[in-house]
Amino acid sequence: MPVMNGYEAAENIRSISSQVPIIAMTADVILGVRDKCEQSGIFHYISKPINPDHFIQTIKDIILENEPNIEPDTAVLDRQLGFKNMGGNEELYNQVLIEYRNENQDTLDKLEAAVREKRYAEATQIVHKVKSSSGSIGAKSLQAVAALLQKALNEEKENEIVPLQDRFSKLLGKLLEELK
Repeated sequence: MPVMNGYEAAENIRSISSQVPIIAMTADVILGVRDKCEQSGIFHYISKPINPDHFIQTIKDIILENEPNIEPDTAVLDRQLGFKNMGGNEELYNQVLIEYRNENQDTLDKLEAAVREKRYAEATQIVHKVKSSSGSIGAKSLQAVAALLQKALNEEKENEIVPLQDRFSKLLGKLLEELK
């Protein structure tokens, strides 16, 4: 871009609003690009060449995240993506899903208590853990909402925390149901 790069543009957008969805589309697959995107406020990342199914699912997830009154009829878990993330190893993927479900049985209660008591650093750690593992298993919509919630918690933006926590809780709850 002639005036600024994508990271600078995202930072400018984030200075105005934390709610605007930004998707990075790049052929840059160098390690650390995803982290740099997140640091700049870009929480959705699509690498080239573009997988049309993944692209469409990402857009659907973003729309659902930003329309809290829409009930998603799609699953939170994209098993194909999760399976791919596990190198196509079905046994490993199933073990990871079981571990994910077991580790997150009381996550919502812990998060609710931490937010209620304004222990935002603790709440941030809880959300960060879910964000990382959700992406790995193929729960991209949950990962995206977790990234927004983590940012709001880090910045102690109380007016954003409650609605994001509600969306996060609904998605995580639905995902845990899917994993039963």
